[in-house]
Amino acid sequence: MNLLTWNIQAGIGTSRYRDYLLRAHLQMFHAPSKMATLQNIAREIAPYDVVCLQEVDLGGRRAGYRSQVDEIAQQSRHAHVAVQENRTIPGISRHGNAILSHWPLAHVRDLKLPGRFAGRGCLVADVEGERSLTIACLHLSLGASDQMLQLAHVAQALRGARAWAAMGDFNCGARSTPLEAFCRTTGGQLSGAAPMTFPAWRPRRDYDHIVIGGELSVTHYRCEPATFSDHLGLSARVAV
Repeated sequence: MNLLTWNIQAGIGTSRYRDYLLRAHLQMFHAPSKMATLQNIAREIAPYDVVCLQEVDLGGRRAGYRSQVDEIAQQSRHAHVAVQENRTIPGISRHGNAILSHWPLAHVRDLKLPGRFAGRGCLVADVEGERSLTIACLHLSLGASDQMLQLAHVAQALRGARAWAAMGDFNCGARSTPLEAFCRTTGGQLSGAAPMTFPAWRPRRDYDHIVIGGELSVTHYRCEPATFSDHLGLSARVAV
């Protein structure tokens, strides 16, 4: 089964540091360029069996009042979709996570994560393929203390899963205290060296990860080259 995780930055398409300023208006308003970016993202993710997306707009003004997940899934032909809304800025945006799958999804759980500020979450679902696999799609806060609390909640949600993968934007490195503690608690593993995923145009930070656990093995763990966000996508091939 081929997995991919990607923070898509709501289709804003930052490709250099100054774009954070030059494209700041796209955090509040819709533009035709976002539709082109979503189409490119859909094309990139289409071959993957299960895709976890973070920083998706679920229908705010900046997304043209349409769910970006629906737009992407329609074009990538992922028939099974689960979404989680974590933070709403009235009249502007609806921030969320999503799982897109070519296999049916079951037992979907919307896990709100603790922290100093509300708005972070983990979306958990069972993928009903040839063998079942539990997927956790997460987007953590920036601070280590919040990350420790949040990953403890994710660990609890994965307890008892026979095979699982926690995927997303952890906002911390592979050797950070929160991620190492999570792996110790769950028995989870990272596959080899952690690829640099941020910023996409000059990657220097390993913020995005696929952690596997239980009866699961992984190969072909790598960054994807497409730069339609300020994060690179991260993929893995897993076997149950």
